[in-house]
Order: sequence, then C-alpha cells, then structure tokens
Amino acid sequence: MKRFVDRLRREEGYTLIELIAALSLLSVVMGIIYATISFGMNAYERVQVQNELREDGDLVMSTIMARLYTVGPTQLEQSDSNAAQGIKLSFMAPGTSTPSSEELTLKRDDSGKGFLYIGGERLELGSSLELDGPQGSLIQLTCAQGGQACGSGLLNIRLSLMKTFGGREYTLDVESKFGF
Repeated sequence: MKRFVDRLRREEGYTLIELIAALSLLSVVMGIIYATISFGMNAYERVQVQNELREDGDLVMSTIMARLYTVGPTQLEQSDSNAAQGIKLSFMAPGTSTPSSEELTLKRDDSGKGFLYIGGERLELGSSLELDGPQGSLIQLTCAQGGQACGSGLLNIRLSLMKTFGGREYTLDVESKFGF
C-alpha cells in the first residue's frame, strides 16, 4: 500500500495494466447495477399496473353491490341486447308508489372499450372491460323459479379487466356470485 501512496506523491500515474484492470472491474460493477435497477423498475411497473387492475375490479364490484343495496330492487331482470349485456333493476321510487327501473349494463363506448354503465352513466375506470369471448365480462342472473325476471336468485358477475402499459397488455379476471 505504501508503494502506491509513494507513487501518487511522485505523480508517476498508473500503469496500463492497472488502468485496464480498474476499468474492467468498473464496467462489471456498472453492468450489475444497471441490470438490478432496470429489473427493479420493470417489476415496480408490473406491480403498479396489477394493483390498478385490482382497484378497478374492486371499484366495479363495490359499485354494483352498493347500487343493489341502495335501490333495493323488488325484481331483477336479465337484459341482453346486441350492444349491451346486464341486468334491469325494478323498484319503487322513494317517496312515491310509482314503479321505476334502472339498468346496470356492460357495453362499449364510442372508442370500442368496454365499461360499466349504471342508469346510462359510465363508471370511469383506468382500465377497460373485455366483453368478447367465453372468458369476457358478464352479469348473469339465475332466478330461483327460472325465467328472465325474479325477486330472488343468484347473481353472477365476472369481470375481465384489461390495461395496456408499456406496449404490453395486462389482464385480471374477477368473479363474484351472490344470492339476493
């Protein structure tokens, strides 16, 4: 060690071999640091997108449940059309004896992305709902007595959420069944 300190005091510098060894070691260390940081950033972005998909799934499910409990429908009816798929809630309007209805539908907006519409108003999400295919999103009503409309039965909600980030598509499937 004293030899290197003496050499620095005399300002003799480093030999070519010492310089190549130091640069080689530095490049290996920098390569490892870069790989670790880029892997960490990619993992962070992936986890962030997955968390956003989970939040959107929770938001859609809790909005549907809250709407069902708020309205307190006397009857649910499956409403399928070519453009939308969902359920129709029939209930008595508060403070009156007039029957009212509201639809919870899964349909596409003008850009072609799938969203949940409650009474014609779109629920804003950071992702979109996949509506096509056998594993697409659906709201399905199974009546206890059979038929399309009923006051008690089983409601099956399956959501297939999709978000594109960084050139990759991320998906999350959520399914919930509950009786009413």
